[in-house]
Amino acid sequence: MSQVPRVALLAGGVGSSRLAVGFERVLGEAHLTLVVNTGDDHWRYGLRICPDLDTNMYALAGLQDRQRGWGLAGDTFTTMARLRELGDDPWFSLGDRDLATHLLRTALLGAGMGIAEVTQQLAGRLGINARLLPMTEAEVGTMIHTPDGVIPFEDFFVRLGARPRVEDVSYEGIDQSTLNPLTRRALEACDLVVIGPSNPLSSIGPILAVPGMRDAIKASAAPVVAVTPVVSGVPISAEGERRRARSRAAQLSARGLDHRAVDVAGLYRNLADVFVLDEADQAEAAEIRSSGFGVMVANTLIPEPDAAAILAEKVLKAVG
Repeated sequence: MSQVPRVALLAGGVGSSRLAVGFERVLGEAHLTLVVNTGDDHWRYGLRICPDLDTNMYALAGLQDRQRGWGLAGDTFTTMARLRELGDDPWFSLGDRDLATHLLRTALLGAGMGIAEVTQQLAGRLGINARLLPMTEAEVGTMIHTPDGVIPFEDFFVRLGARPRVEDVSYEGIDQSTLNPLTRRALEACDLVVIGPSNPLSSIGPILAVPGMRDAIKASAAPVVAVTPVVSGVPISAEGERRRARSRAAQLSARGLDHRAVDVAGLYRNLADVFVLDEADQAEAAEIRSSGFGVMVANTLIPEPDAAAILAEKVLKAVG
């Protein structure tokens, strides 16, 4: 690796944003590129909402509500309350300050900018030097197949609390999407590719499904490290974490898989070189190694930036 390695992080939402902050602390933002899931993106009240882009952007700007894992710290929800007073059901909650991001994004898109350019504009205005790249310029929708029909991911996760049984996960519009040349160049130039600790099917899955993405990763000379989003050996107490675990388990079950790190690792076979396993689940290490991975055992529960930085540094040392 170069003296200060260049890292490309494939990022979903909460878990990946925490790791992004860790890498930023260790490397500095100029050496970090995020390729971010946009399968959750959708239109609401005429505005373009990009949950994972904003989660990572707010985290890197030091503005994220870390307790919730999304939105802006200290935000208010007066607009949502007023919508309820008017008889609407704003089940996808948008903070008052957060709305400014969506208003400006939508205006810039309407002026003819692409989503990558808009994202760089927004990140720059927040003082972020890391590069945030949407996985594609195309509008792609992650769809959850349930016994009652096919619904967008946010309907499943937020409106229905990730409770319906999942029969399949698909990516609407993915075949018409293309790999952003900026992403291809970032993967060619990086010293390390990291698959973030996010849902392997609804967060990382859409990124890897973009035509040309897997080939670009494989063509890179950089090692590929996947960080587990699943920690089975630690009880989950926070409601947000329980919902994320419920969502992962339901989607993995639809593919005939268990909610275990070893099953997640199997999804990255022939792509990742090293799998980072939480120390609470190290009993799964031998099974993962038998699938052809190098295994690194570490604390992957990183709700605070200091813990995230320790994990990022260990990952860098493991492949350095």
